[in-house]
Amino acid sequence: MQSMLEKALAPSALEWWRVARARATAGGERALAEILPALARRAGTTRFGGGLLSEKVDSGRAARVDLDAWRLCDAAGLLLIRLAGASDATLIDLFRHGDFEERTIVLRALCLLPVTQATLCLLGEAQRTNVENHFAAAVCDANLPARAAERAAFGQEGFNRLVLKAAFLQEPVSRLLEVETRANPELTRMLQDLASEREAAGRAVWPGTNLLIAFAPIEGTAARLIGGLEHGDDLRRRSAAEGLAVLNHKDLQPFIRERLRREPRAEIRAALERALRS
Repeated sequence: MQSMLEKALAPSALEWWRVARARATAGGERALAEILPALARRAGTTRFGGGLLSEKVDSGRAARVDLDAWRLCDAAGLLLIRLAGASDATLIDLFRHGDFEERTIVLRALCLLPVTQATLCLLGEAQRTNVENHFAAAVCDANLPARAAERAAFGQEGFNRLVLKAAFLQEPVSRLLEVETRANPELTRMLQDLASEREAAGRAVWPGTNLLIAFAPIEGTAARLIGGLEHGDDLRRRSAAEGLAVLNHKDLQPFIRERLRREPRAEIRAALERALRS
């Protein structure tokens, strides 16, 4: 990541970056409070890029992130935090005393750091925040929620709360990496209840609902998916078709075939055909 960053930085930023690295190495944690406030301005907020990265950072599952969602300052922040050997207390302090950009950088860095008490604490902050950028930095475009769910102190309950918040914020389910690996009946119940409440109020339902509930079905799941095939919104119909492919109930195939004969959208027809083949 360091070589990628240095190739992307402007010449003036590269000179500053080398000084910042030396300061973080020599000064450790104390230097971070002085360096991070300037990071977004000096390194820049241009997209970092690089696609999916998988890296073993602790004894749990490998950390996965989509670097296309990262900025140059996010990558620089992670590298400086690693160089300085930031402790849990320092990470929490940097977040709580940081400005908008500093908080974003710290939360993004969590996605490629070992899961510690600081991780769980700051994921709690992300779950409670009203700042969508901060929630996305910690939860989206990475498998951090799934990794944190493996820790007893966070577990299924903490994971479910994060996914429910993503549903409230209408984040695309594709941005929640490996979310399906931690699907559970309680999460399905929460998502179905939320969908029913929003439908009753005439409000938009999270399109990811129909896909995610299929990984841990409960009573009402199959009926919701079949009903979704008749929805006027293309995203809802497509996610219902994708959910039915996951559910793979042969007795539901007549409903899928009947909808396939009437479906005008090519991408949804393709999803229905996949459901019939599953």
